[in-house]
Amino acid sequence: MHLFDTLREGAAFGAQELHLSDALMERWTSLYPDDPPDGRMPAGMIAVATMRAYSSLVVPRPPGNIHGSQRYEMLRRPAVGERLTTRIACAGKELKRDRRWVHFDTETVGEDGTPCFRGRMTILWAA
Repeated sequence: MHLFDTLREGAAFGAQELHLSDALMERWTSLYPDDPPDGRMPAGMIAVATMRAYSSLVVPRPPGNIHGSQRYEMLRRPAVGERLTTRIACAGKELKRDRRWVHFDTETVGEDGTPCFRGRMTILWAA
């Protein structure tokens, strides 16, 4: 279990791959039909890649964590069909008013290693 006291700044949690398949894009556009199908990943899908990676890699987590915030920087929009790799690392942690906050940095690259987007998630850690 990844407890607040045992999480270390800089600790890497590995990498998760996401294939931007036609099927995945069809599922996205069925939910968000205003995103025009232009052969590129819509910016809103950044959260899909990063949250899938977080959910798969940062395990086990204590029950009751709350997603506090996220911010992303889009460097380029990946093409449909591309395979993306997202890496997650602990960027730091802090106690504020008896609450445990953990910051995770994410970086997603394309098949050729070219950065696509990066971000930071802040989680209210339960234990």
